[in-house]
Amino acid sequence: MSTALLQLCQHSTWATLGLIRYCQGIAAEDLDATIPGTYGTIRATLRHLVESEECDLMELTGERPEPLPDDPVALDALATRIELLGPRWERFAQDIELQEREIVTRDGRWRVPGAVPLAAMVQHANDHRTHVLSILGARGHMLSSSSSWPLSVWHHAIATGAARRVAPAPD
Repeated sequence: MSTALLQLCQHSTWATLGLIRYCQGIAAEDLDATIPGTYGTIRATLRHLVESEECDLMELTGERPEPLPDDPVALDALATRIELLGPRWERFAQDIELQEREIVTRDGRWRVPGAVPLAAMVQHANDHRTHVLSILGARGHMLSSSSSWPLSVWHHAIATGAARRVAPAPD
């Protein structure tokens, strides 16, 4: 089992939920904002992130998720879906057999090890969280006054107790 992969899956869920929860407290005009170089509006990007995670999971399981309602989707509905996806990704991160099993993509064009959709989910979610953070920053929002990367793996490690301060050595 790869504990690094498990950490990445746990971080991804934590960071996406943190970002969605932050966005629940901002004005609709900010949710509907975008900047060049990003996917789209904050609202559209978060929706896309959730739908993509569900599609990546479908590559592994064959299960079709219930479609999201037409726009705009309530952010609490997106948070609920991420909360349900998180433990499933964690199980797959610990399942070496699944990661090594060859699957055929849903479009029938590619044969890949199961690890590919798992890695794709982590990378894709990170890209789109960065898009949302860029839009928020451009509009004057800061998720944390102590860091420009409040959703980093390091912040996750600190928040979950995986990283702890070392007591200073006595003189």
